Amino acid sequence: MRFKNIFFAAAAAMALTACSSDDEQSFVSQYPEDGVMRFTTNLVDPTVVATRASITGSDVNQNGQQFQVKIDNPNSATYSYFNTVQYDGTEWRPVNRMLWQNDQQRIDVTAAYKQGKTFTDGEFVNGANLTVAADQSTEAKVKQEDLLTMPTKTISNPSQEQTLMQNGKLLINFYHALTKLDVTLDLANEFYKVNPKLNNASDITEFTIKGTNAGYQFNAMETANENYGTVTAAATPVAADILANQCAFTAGTDADMHSHATYEAIVVPQTIAAGQLTVSFKIGTRSFSWTNTEAITLEQGKHYTLPLTVGYDTTTLNARAFTVTSWEDQPGDNLGTE
Repeated sequence: MRFKNIFFAAAAAMALTACSSDDEQSFVSQYPEDGVMRFTTNLVDPTVVATRASITGSDVNQNGQQFQVKIDNPNSATYSYFNTVQYDGTEWRPVNRMLWQNDQQRIDVTAAYKQGKTFTDGEFVNGANLTVAADQSTEAKVKQEDLLTMPTKTISNPSQEQTLMQNGKLLINFYHALTKLDVTLDLANEFYKVNPKLNNASDITEFTIKGTNAGYQFNAMETANENYGTVTAAATPVAADILANQCAFTAGTDADMHSHATYEAIVVPQTIAAGQLTVSFKIGTRSFSWTNTEAITLEQGKHYTLPLTVGYDTTTLNARAFTVTSWEDQPGDNLGTE
C-alpha cells in the first residue's frame, strides 16, 4: 500500500513537471532580438457597405500614409520618442530610428492618424484643436475627416507582452474617434408616378446637414475609454453646413416605385438640442427639409442612421426612427510592417 502511494505521488510530480514544461515551450517572447522598435497596425473596420467612405485598413495601408506615435519611457528620456511612422508600400518605417531600452523596461504608447494631418508632440500632450470640414460631398473628402486613435497603452514588460506586440513588432490598434452619421431617404411612389425620369441619383441635390458643432479638441493621451482618445466638442461652437456624400442609390421601378438614397458624413460627438439639426435637400426643383423635435446625443465611435421618408410634399422620420450601432463591428485588416 505504501509502495502504491509512493508510485502515485511520483506520477503526479512527473505530470506537473510535464505541464510546466509545455507551458514554457508554448510561450514565445515577442521582443525583437536586435532591440529595434518596429510597428504593425490594425484597424477595426465597419461592416456595412453604406459606411465605405470612412477610413478602412486598406486605406491606411497605402504608400505614403503616416501616423504619429509617442513612446514614454518613465526611466529614460533617451528611449522616449515622438515620431512619425510612414508606410512605404511594403512596411511601416519610423522617420527616425527607435530602440527599446531593454526587454524589461515599461513603456507607454499613444498613436493617432488623420489623412493630411501631422500631429505634433505638443498637440498630443496639450490637445489639438480641429474642425470637420463642411464639404464632405465625395468619398475621398469624407475619409479626410476620419480620425483614428489608440489612446495611451502600457507595456509593462516587453519580454512578456502578448497583446500589444506581434512577431517582434509593436501593435497599434486604431479605432474611429469621431461619429459616423448616415441619412437614408425613402422616396414615396408619387415621384415615380409623376415623373419616372426624375428617378436618378443626380436628381437629389444640395443635400446638407445643418446645426452640428464642427469644432472639437482631440486629446490623444486622455483616455475616454479603452479604445478612444478624448474628443470634446468646441466650447465655442463652430457652425458648418455639411454637404454630405451620396454613397448609395437604388432607383424605383414599375414593380417597386420607391427610390432609396443614402448620404453619409463624419461629425463631432455632441448633444444637439431639439430644433437645431436640419437635413435639407432638393429633388429636381422641389425643396425638402427635416428638423429634429427631440434632443439627439451622438457618441464617440458610434454609427448612427437617420431614416427619412420623403413624400411629394413632406419629409418625415420613418417608423425605424433614429438608430445606432457600433462603428467597429468586426476585425479589420492586419497591416504588416518590417
